This record gives sequence, C-alpha cells and structure tokens, in this order.
Amino acid sequence: MKKKWYKGKVFVITGASGDIGSEVCRRFAPLGMRMYLLDLPNVALNNLKDEIKDLGTEYVETYEFDVTNREQIERVIKHIGEKEQYIDILYNNAGIGTTCSITNGGTFEEYRKIMSINVDGMWLVLQAALPYIGRPAPIKKYPDRKEGQLIFSSSSVGKTGIPNMAAYSMSKYAIVGLANSIRLEYKMQNHNIQVITICPAPAKTKFWESTPGMKEWIDKYQKKGFLYKFVDVKDVAKTVLKASRKYKREVFVPRWWWLLGWLQLTSIKVAGNLLIRIEKSKIKIQQD
Repeated sequence: MKKKWYKGKVFVITGASGDIGSEVCRRFAPLGMRMYLLDLPNVALNNLKDEIKDLGTEYVETYEFDVTNREQIERVIKHIGEKEQYIDILYNNAGIGTTCSITNGGTFEEYRKIMSINVDGMWLVLQAALPYIGRPAPIKKYPDRKEGQLIFSSSSVGKTGIPNMAAYSMSKYAIVGLANSIRLEYKMQNHNIQVITICPAPAKTKFWESTPGMKEWIDKYQKKGFLYKFVDVKDVAKTVLKASRKYKREVFVPRWWWLLGWLQLTSIKVAGNLLIRIEKSKIKIQQD
C-alpha cells in the first residue's frame, strides 16, 4: 500500500497494550489512521492512547476487550463497524503462551485456555468483523470488489513446532492455516483483502520476565549465541508495517528463521535435532 492509502483509514487491533501490540500501534500512528485499540483494561492501554495521539493518528479510541467473551466481542466490533462503516485493517494480535505439553504435565484446562484465546478468539473477532472488513474498491471487471487487510500474529513455532510448548505450537499452526484459507477465499470472491501472517522468533517481552528465575534464564540463554538471541519487539513492529506496505503474505522475524520451516519440510531430522538441542540447552540453564 502507498503511504497515502493509510490516511483516514480504520485500524483495529486486539492485544493492543502488549509489548508487540503497542509497538505496532506506534509504527502505524504517524500514518494518520483512525485507530481502535482493544485489550483487557490496564494502565498501559490508557497511556498508549495518549501516546498514539501525540504520534499523529487522526483519531484513537480504546475499548475493554476480552477475546474469550463472545458477547463483548460482538458488541464492540459492531459499535466500531457501525460508527466507521468499514474496518480497513484488522490486526488479530491477542495471544498467550505457556510451557504446556502432553509429556511435561500440561493440563487440558491450560491447553484449552491457550486455544480459547489464540484460536477461538481470532475466529470470533473475524466473524464479528466480517460485514465491515474492507471498503469498496470496484473495478470494471469486479464491481463488488473490496480492499483491505487482515493481519495475524502467529509465530515461528507455528511453522516448526517446539519441544515442551505443544499447546502454544498447535495454536500458532492453527493461525497459519486460518490465514491461508481465508486468503484463498477472498481471492475466489475477487476481493483485494490482503491476508498477512507474522511469524516472529521468540521476542523479548514481559512473558519471559514474569519471575526472577525466568529473567535470569533469559540473560544466560541469550549469551549462548545468535541462535538463542531473542527478537526485539521494535523489529517485529517494523516488519509488520513493512509487510502491510508491500503486502508480504507471510513474514519471519528475523528473516532467516524461515529456514527452520524449510528444514522441517526438507529434513525433519535436521530441524528436529536443532530444536531439541536448543531446548536441552534451556533446561540445562534452568538447572544450573
């Protein structure tokens, strides 16, 4: 999309106040969009609203938004849709992650919590937003054509899987499948709804600093070399904007992480051994 395309367009994002979500908002704000920041109520969300105003957005509003609350989702999205008529960019970003797996004692309840937020929540948001996604951009051949963007936060583990995080990996694989299917569906309908999937490597967010022990583990883990380096959230946000501007259907952060997915297809043994080695190193650090 050309830079001028964004001015005055409607941008809706879930999980807006998280580390990645807030940085994405900062990247899009100077484009002069009308921004709706959706998240669970917290101080960071209110502070972000003031910051986004100062960065040049045309309009910004926040809404309390729980992606597991179907009634609230439908009410908020309908309110935005009726107010604006169109949602030009819908960024499904809300998500959580834990070390929940079958072999490490993960419970079904923990698994369901991850899936209800990371997968069910995206489905419900998309379903509610469907009547408003994209605005008319007719051409002679397709008079009913719409134009807009859907952006999904997946993960590199949604392309490779990772030991001891089976539930999280499942949820991120599901997002990739959802995005790939919808992309084809809009193409079949002759709409120009660009569907973008963001697949970052582990990013240094508050999730990894939830306890002193986890923070200590991060510091040791990253000292082991570039394979273990966590991604900066600013680099993720920068990639999101670039993917939107140039319509990159699926992007990795850093770019070379696509190799893990390629190895998974061409040499499952090599990719698997690499991921196992990384995980064993993580466990050893935790035990030291």
